[in-house]
Amino acid sequence: SEEILKESLHDKVVVICGASSGIGEETAYKYAKAGTKLILSARSLDKLQLVKEEALKRGARSVDIVAQDFSKLEELEKYRERVLAIHPTIDVLMLNHAAILFTPWTALPSHKKSPEFTLRTYNINILSYIELTRVFMEDLEASSGQIHVTSSLAGIVPLFNMGLYASTKHALNGFFFSLQQELIAKQSRVSVSVFSLGLIMTKELNAIFSDANIPNYMKGDINDVADIIVSAAVSRPRDVDYPIVAAKLSRGMFYFLPNFHELRLSSSRNYKEYVEKQSRVIEASKKMNYQMGNV
Repeated sequence: SEEILKESLHDKVVVICGASSGIGEETAYKYAKAGTKLILSARSLDKLQLVKEEALKRGARSVDIVAQDFSKLEELEKYRERVLAIHPTIDVLMLNHAAILFTPWTALPSHKKSPEFTLRTYNINILSYIELTRVFMEDLEASSGQIHVTSSLAGIVPLFNMGLYASTKHALNGFFFSLQQELIAKQSRVSVSVFSLGLIMTKELNAIFSDANIPNYMKGDINDVADIIVSAAVSRPRDVDYPIVAAKLSRGMFYFLPNFHELRLSSSRNYKEYVEKQSRVIEASKKMNYQMGNV
């Protein structure tokens, strides 16, 4: 309930990486309602300022902005120093920033199949997550803190239209589920929650998939996701699937059906249709942080 959240989270310090739009933005508002102290990060100062103003209206105890390009791994030690200069104690580190590519890998233009582009995507989607975990780990140990990782069902099953993105989410899951075991083994006070999310209908994704015939059980509501994430700061689950039906169905089909690929393709647009719609997807993606038009 709201009262339990306020009682448990009041005055807690929450750092949200990737807070300028989408899931990060909506989660910031939910945390604000619980009376937390927020540190919001993304590349765009202008967008973060708008989120800050709204979060203060919704009840945040304080809201600070630390702009950061998370593809620049060499800057993340300094990023930690900037965060701790605001609040020396961190309770929740939410890793939410991502580069998303809604295009089959073979249909990408040549420069987006280059080693440089691939490495930049990996820097944002996985290597920065590992580096941020490293630089903040001692601080989180001191506070018995939490790491919240925004992952994806694309880290559980393959998706032909998002191959590069899916590969980063598989890597993300592999690292953080292994880290969970490691922290348990060493009796650490730090917990890790991994959120394996399906297609969450943010404003931007609604525009991209407005004409797509996507079953309702495959889509998730952004308000529900934000509620789930904030509630996890109290319950500390190890793994959260949402939407639950899509997640369980996808896991089961991939693990147990040898013709999973054919079944997946039979319920999707075909390859040619995806390629034909690539230009529209790219234009819509430019409105999103770190999306394929901006990576």
